[in-house]
Amino acid sequence: MSLPAKKTIEVDENVTHYVYKMLNHEMILEYDESKCVECGFCHRVCPVTVSIYDEPIKKTAIGTPEEMRMESDKKIVVDTEKCIWCGCCTWICPGYTLKLYINDEKRLPLVENESLPEFHEEVRELENGNKVRKVVDGSIKISSEEKDKKILEQFADECSVGALSVENGEIKADRKKCILCFKCSKAAENYKNISVKVFRDRFMDVKGEPGSVWNAIMQRVLGKVGKVKGITSKRQNKLADAMMRLLGKETAEEQE
Repeated sequence: MSLPAKKTIEVDENVTHYVYKMLNHEMILEYDESKCVECGFCHRVCPVTVSIYDEPIKKTAIGTPEEMRMESDKKIVVDTEKCIWCGCCTWICPGYTLKLYINDEKRLPLVENESLPEFHEEVRELENGNKVRKVVDGSIKISSEEKDKKILEQFADECSVGALSVENGEIKADRKKCILCFKCSKAAENYKNISVKVFRDRFMDVKGEPGSVWNAIMQRVLGKVGKVKGITSKRQNKLADAMMRLLGKETAEEQE
């Protein structure tokens, strides 16, 4: 086997390892589907952004099979040809679904070198025993003209953290349970009489003074247009290149 090598290993029915192996260095991005709440944060923070023929939908290195245009029955998949194993998805994952291991040690180098901050988080336990954390603060507004109770309840069930319910013909969001993710707003696109607006105002009590890479990630999470635009190329974009430099790796341009 030639090195470096990238491969996907199905550990069991729930756990998948995305492996980047070098001569004396191995990185593993672990995904545990049994804990995934399909929040969409990993797709949003991924610094790898490739625009395909200037289409409005941009492909990152991680996301749902639909977002990634990959055939899979998994909730989330990773494109190992684009992933740079930076750990951004691990850093923000509300369900503790993703973990980054470097030589068998769980680490987050971008937090260690203060490129990404630590932040306060609210942790609670779901009915299935899994834990979930809230990392951003803000609000959610749900508008509905739907009268069919079954459809309303079906929409409420779209929430993976039990924050939505139907009361007196209206959809209610429990602010103490809602993690302000992207799942219900994405699901609302399939309900013609229901719309959702999520306002992510800020990360909760950020520690330290992280740099420009953090600014770009923060803009993506808070719903603003990022400074770095995707490129029609197999290369990583400038934000991904910046990440790689912070991780001590060569960028695609430097390798040429």
